[in-house]
Amino acid sequence: MGNEPVQVEVKPGSRIRVLCVDDNDLVSDALRRKFATEADFMWCGSLPDASDLADFVAERRPDVVLLDIDMPGIDTFDALRGVTARCPDSRVVMLSGHVRKDLIDRAVEAGAWGYLSKGEETADILEAIRGVAAGRFMLSREAAAEYKRR
Repeated sequence: MGNEPVQVEVKPGSRIRVLCVDDNDLVSDALRRKFATEADFMWCGSLPDASDLADFVAERRPDVVLLDIDMPGIDTFDALRGVTARCPDSRVVMLSGHVRKDLIDRAVEAGAWGYLSKGEETADILEAIRGVAAGRFMLSREAAAEYKRR
């Protein structure tokens, strides 16, 4: 589905560079603060929408991009396709309050490496990001349960 592992792994002892794209400043700020307490994470910044996402990713080269779905501006699935095409070494993970099978399917088809619910425990979100950085496709518990339910 376009998510075959790429030969870009985070080396042991290096930090996972993360970019957050979310129009909710509280989400971005909470993640930034949490990443600051984790030795293996490095904050690459945040964007309030996905309009310039591919350019920003090309410049900052994050390992993982956390991308919200429901934001103003450009369609996030189009932005995801743009990042996947232009910056295949950066892995995009959808982080959303909307957890539905149709959205998960669209994300996977557009090249996402995972789908996480904003309702999950922070520790679970961090572990999912670590999994994606290591080359594994990840679904949060809520996303996996929704996917199986349908």
